Amino acid sequence: MDELRAAETSIAATAAVMALYLSIWLATASVAALSELAHTLVDAVGVTATYFAVKTSRKPPDLEHPYGHYKADTLGGLLGSLVVLMAAALVGYEGVEKLIRWEPYEPDLFALAAVAVAMAIDASRVRILRRFPHSKALSADSLHFSTDIFASAGVLALFAAGLALEGATPGLFAELAPALDVAVAAAIAAVFTTLSLRLLRAAALELLDYSPPQLREEARALAAGVNGVVAVKDVRLRKAGSIYHGEATIEVRRGLSVEEAHKIADAVEERLKRRLGGYVVVHVEPTQLPRSSDCCDVVMVGPDEVIAYFYSLDCRPCFPGFRVERIYRPKR
Repeated sequence: MDELRAAETSIAATAAVMALYLSIWLATASVAALSELAHTLVDAVGVTATYFAVKTSRKPPDLEHPYGHYKADTLGGLLGSLVVLMAAALVGYEGVEKLIRWEPYEPDLFALAAVAVAMAIDASRVRILRRFPHSKALSADSLHFSTDIFASAGVLALFAAGLALEGATPGLFAELAPALDVAVAAAIAAVFTTLSLRLLRAAALELLDYSPPQLREEARALAAGVNGVVAVKDVRLRKAGSIYHGEATIEVRRGLSVEEAHKIADAVEERLKRRLGGYVVVHVEPTQLPRSSDCCDVVMVGPDEVIAYFYSLDCRPCFPGFRVERIYRPKR
C-alpha cells in the first residue's frame, strides 16, 4: 500500500464514522455526538485535502513550479486548521443552545455500540497511517486520529454512564444528561481549538519560510565537513512540504581552479540534498586574505601560506585555509 492508497482508505473510514455519528445524533439529539459529527466533517475535509496534497506534492517540477509542488501540503493544512476552528465554534454554539433548552434524553445500546465501532475504525486507520512516517501529511493525520480515539472514548464513557445510571436510578441521567453532555462537548471543542491553532501556526510559519535553527546548524556542520571547504559563511533553508530547499555560501582556498572549486561545491550540494531532500544551491567564494591583528602582523601571503610576526605566545589568530609560519619577536 502506498501513500495515496492510505489516504483513500482514510477517506473511506471517515465516511463510515460520519454515518455512525449521524445515526447517534438523530437517535439521541446529543450535543456530544453532534460535536463528534462536526469533527468527522472536519476530518472529511482534512483527509480529502491530505489526499490531494500527497497527490499534488508528487508531481514533478514544471515551468511554472520549478521547485515542485511540495507546498500543496501546507495549503491543505492551513485550510484544515480554519475548518477545525469553524467546527469548534459550531459545537460551542450548540452547547449553549442545549443548556438554554435543557432537553433531557435517554441513551440506548445502539448509540453505545455505534461509538465503539467508530473507535475501532479510527484505531484501524491509525495503524495504516503509521506505516508512512516519512510522509508528514499522513503522519499528521495519524496523530490527529489518535486524538479522535480519546474524544470518542469521552462520548462512550458518557453513554455508558447513562446506561448505568438509568439501571440504578431511572430518570436520573435523563435530567443530568444535558450538563454532562455539554461538559464533554466543551472539552472536545477545546481540543479542536488547540489543535487547529497549532496547525494554523505551523502552516503560517512554513509559508513564511521559517527554518528551525537546529536544522540550519546541522546543515552548516555537514557543509563544513566536506573536504576542501575552508569556512561556511551562510546557510539558508525554507520548508516545502516534507522537504527543505537550501542555499549555502562556502569559502575555499584561494588559487583553486574553477573546476576544483566546482567539485567542492558539488560535494556540498550532494551532502545537503541527502539531508534536506530538496534543491540546494551552493555559492563559492575564495577565503578571505589574512589580516594583521593586535598581536601579529602579516608580512607575506602566498597561495596557501602566510608568514606573520607574532608578539605573544598566546596569540591565536584564525587563518583558515592557510599554513602559518610564525616568527616570534617582541613588539616595539
